[in-house]
Amino acid sequence: MLSDVRHTKIVEFLNSSGSVKVKDISKFLQVSEKTIREDLEKLEEKGFLKRVHGGAVLIDHSESILPIYKRRSRQFGEKERIAAEACKLIEDGQIILLDAGSTTLELAKLIRHRSLTVITNDTAIASALSDSNDIELCVLGGYRRKSTYTLVGPGALAMMSELNADIAFLGCSGVDLERGLSIFHREEAELKKRMLLSSHTKILLADHTKIGRTALVSFAQLQEIDTLITDSQTDPALLQSIIELGIEVSVASDAKNIHPA
Repeated sequence: MLSDVRHTKIVEFLNSSGSVKVKDISKFLQVSEKTIREDLEKLEEKGFLKRVHGGAVLIDHSESILPIYKRRSRQFGEKERIAAEACKLIEDGQIILLDAGSTTLELAKLIRHRSLTVITNDTAIASALSDSNDIELCVLGGYRRKSTYTLVGPGALAMMSELNADIAFLGCSGVDLERGLSIFHREEAELKKRMLLSSHTKILLADHTKIGRTALVSFAQLQEIDTLITDSQTDPALLQSIIELGIEVSVASDAKNIHPA
């Protein structure tokens, strides 16, 4: 089993129970306890967990592996403002793709009465739009990833490969200048890659907690997106570096748009 797959499984266990034991994970993943200890050490170095005697525990501030109901309450004001800025880029009649996530959910709430076709792999977004008479809703088939509203798997990938979108609004767990865009789960990363290929314009929605960090699995280079929409707490030096890659940056709090030179 590849190390990043093991890391993802360990993160999932932490997400479910808040702690893991070396002995239990070793038996479940069918690898040695020595290998699991090395995995925990690497994950601790990245700030995903804290090692304790016999295992590891979840770090409270490790937002991206908290249960979904806790994640969606974090940075709520910033997410609302980012969504409002993203809404300005949508024109009636377009086909838009809303990636699973808390910020894209806020965007979905703003477009309920717009004449649009919406593709999504998020059951919460689908629910928010399900009673709209104006939205043509397309929900990607798949299975729900545990403790999330996200649909993933071969069915979602196959369906997405047949679809095209005018604009994709994507989320991620980390944005790094060298490692690009990253997420914690391999299957979700594969679907995001397909979303990028199927969309004409790619817009990343990421609040300041995502910028300058990495998650387990990279799925795209920064240059693959057209626009980043973030909030005013994001480090200006990091934003300037992103602009120098030719990416448009929009700071949502004051609706200030920064264009590549």
